[in-house]
Amino acid sequence: MGSGKASKLESWRAKYGALAVAIACLCSMITSWGENWILTCILGLGTAVCGMIGFFDIRKVIKEKLARE
Repeated sequence: MGSGKASKLESWRAKYGALAVAIACLCSMITSWGENWILTCILGLGTAVCGMIGFFDIRKVIKEKLARE
């Protein structure tokens, strides 16, 4: 554990964690559509923000991987 290398779970969480949250927000937004518009708007904003963060995280990882090669 103290070897300095991140575990597979930690590396997955760093890459895809924000996208998992965006997908959860999207599912909750679809479920609450039409019942509570304030919650729907907040979840829509959460989907957009977390989706963009996830997109740029994955893009950064891909650029770093290409730079190492």
